[in-house]
Amino acid sequence: MLSSKFNRRTFLKLSSLAGSGLLVGCTFSSPKILSSPKAINEELGLWVRISADNKVTLILPASEMGQHAHTGQAMLLAEELEADWKTINVVTAPFHPEFINSQADPRGVQVTGGSSSISFFWEKIRLVGASSREMLKIAASQKWGVPLSECTAQDGRVFHKKNNLVANYGELVSLAAKIQPPNNPILKSREQFKLIGKSIPKLYTTSKTNGSAKFGIDVRIPNMKFATVKQSPVFGGDLVDYDTNAALAVKGVETVVPIPHGVAVVADSTWHAMQGLEALDTKFHGGKTVGLDSQTIYEKLNKATNRDFTSNEMEASNVVEAEYEMPYLHHAAMEPVNCTAHVTENFCEMWAPTQNQYACMEVAKKVTELPEEQIRINSIMMGGSFGRKLMDDYIEQALIVSKSIKKPVQVVWSREEDTRHGFYRPASVSKFRVEVDAEGIPTKWENHVSQENLAASDFFMGPMFGKLNFDPMTIPGRVHDYPIIPKHFYKVEGVDVSHSPVELGVPVGPWRAPPNSINVFYTESIMDELAYAAGVDPLEYRLKFLHENPRHKRILEQVANQSNWGSTLSKGHGRGIAINDWFPLEGVTTVAAQVAEVSINSRGQVNVHRVDCVVDCGLVVNPDSVIAQIEGSIIMGMSATLFEKITLKDGQIVQGNFDDYKIARMRDTPEINVTIVESNGSPSGSGEPASSPIVPAITNAIFAATGTRIRKLPLGKQKLV
Repeated sequence: MLSSKFNRRTFLKLSSLAGSGLLVGCTFSSPKILSSPKAINEELGLWVRISADNKVTLILPASEMGQHAHTGQAMLLAEELEADWKTINVVTAPFHPEFINSQADPRGVQVTGGSSSISFFWEKIRLVGASSREMLKIAASQKWGVPLSECTAQDGRVFHKKNNLVANYGELVSLAAKIQPPNNPILKSREQFKLIGKSIPKLYTTSKTNGSAKFGIDVRIPNMKFATVKQSPVFGGDLVDYDTNAALAVKGVETVVPIPHGVAVVADSTWHAMQGLEALDTKFHGGKTVGLDSQTIYEKLNKATNRDFTSNEMEASNVVEAEYEMPYLHHAAMEPVNCTAHVTENFCEMWAPTQNQYACMEVAKKVTELPEEQIRINSIMMGGSFGRKLMDDYIEQALIVSKSIKKPVQVVWSREEDTRHGFYRPASVSKFRVEVDAEGIPTKWENHVSQENLAASDFFMGPMFGKLNFDPMTIPGRVHDYPIIPKHFYKVEGVDVSHSPVELGVPVGPWRAPPNSINVFYTESIMDELAYAAGVDPLEYRLKFLHENPRHKRILEQVANQSNWGSTLSKGHGRGIAINDWFPLEGVTTVAAQVAEVSINSRGQVNVHRVDCVVDCGLVVNPDSVIAQIEGSIIMGMSATLFEKITLKDGQIVQGNFDDYKIARMRDTPEINVTIVESNGSPSGSGEPASSPIVPAITNAIFAATGTRIRKLPLGKQKLV
């Protein structure tokens, strides 16, 4: 545990190894590059540390949750630094206001999300790496008394070939630390890249394989205790009574601690804590969702959506109408939420698998009543998240329990608790009424969606969205006319869209690719319905609306060619097509298009045989990482299409584990063919763009195979034959 006098100066001193190493970093507010020792008193957003033993550490505010971000970021650094790949370690920085990249994230928070980890740091990491390289070359030229122009850097060493001189970086750091870093070092051109663009082995493959990788549940500190929780089965309900006698009689159980809307059992192991919790007699009362069930939810959503339709006159003979429905979804990460915390009178330290260091700090200040200088957040690698670990509820619980027992404690939720107390993707209803001309081209386009207000959720509500009079998190992925939201790639006339927020009391939050995971299904489904109504091939119909977006047109045509679109299929088989784009940063876009081939057997069961995906995500740092993300996204989206659904009864979540919240298994996984197109653009996101179009690609394929239009998800037991 660190000293209670933890502050910015202390951490940077530790990072610079008390003068025995080189520390080079940059700010997010200016292009200025800084180095030790001056950097100790400066504001750094990310930095590189090179130690005397020739180890290189990249420290930056970006969490690792299986998306291989750290691998890509290490590659960016190694490329410009000319470092030996095997010497680089990547560390997620602890929370500090100076780590907030306000240019990349206008909410003013330190957070990892939106498939932006590479996009955010693409240029800054390279600049710091190039500056560090030049400082080390200057140090070598001074040490040897040779011209700088005759010094070269490669594989973590500086060479002077004329005099047969060589020094590794560690030998030069003390001298380099005294050199002013160049602020405008020459970066490599794409033709000069040796690492970027190649499939380099991922950083954590070996440690994950041999079990040495440390996730949140693996944290161990001296004298720690273990706890698990039980919360009100009705969201927002209060704990009104509990009898600890039976729980305390369980071997290893030490105490019971009240937490907001629930209780925690503390023991000498997680297993004993869970046994104690099972024996604990609790009583809860009230809550936001008392009496609420799924049928009532959809009745309210439908009522709100119907209210939104205007009296715009449309020719009945030329109108296509459709209504779609999507359920609540759980994140279902393999690692349940957990946090280890140690709270004392003058210091707090956390080991948190989190995407959101900012939220962790805010809740820590609230619970401990300590200033930021006395709070330390260690960001631990996550075993999946998909948006769930942007929230701070489990962090707060660990802090409360540790403060109460005055010992370090690790709080781990059971699978059932994780499933029934999430922040779900909202249930949603979307209705369309589209007037078309004689050629099937829309002349009036009405689309109205009702769901809980995602922008007002615990994560999104803030400086970014708090002052808006509508929910911008319902718009992306839809054909729309909102002026402050980037326009949809389809050029459609006469658009009228709206959103009706419906307060239901169910906690909602970002689920992989919010809100595209909802709206791309709606948009690409209605486009398919319009194509068939017009008697036009679905591919050709979409191309009619992409004349202002040649990039999207090219991707769509390429995926059609790759999948043999239009060729004859066996009886009972069908193909569906869909396209999506994603904006992790302004001006940086990923485009992904997919074709799914499905079949339906005599019992009405759907098999997804093949998925073709073409993606343009700008310059690709590591192709294997991108392909892995695309494949994972497709499987996750397919799972949501076929199986996943959260339902409520009497105000409580029905599902609890993978037996009743079914996700796709290996046997469900189709052949997946991913093509990454060459692009001159900057790197853009790859973790989320492909998770959305797979949904309508599958449902459109089902229609092509059966003539049955799927407007309600998941597919479940819907009758197809």
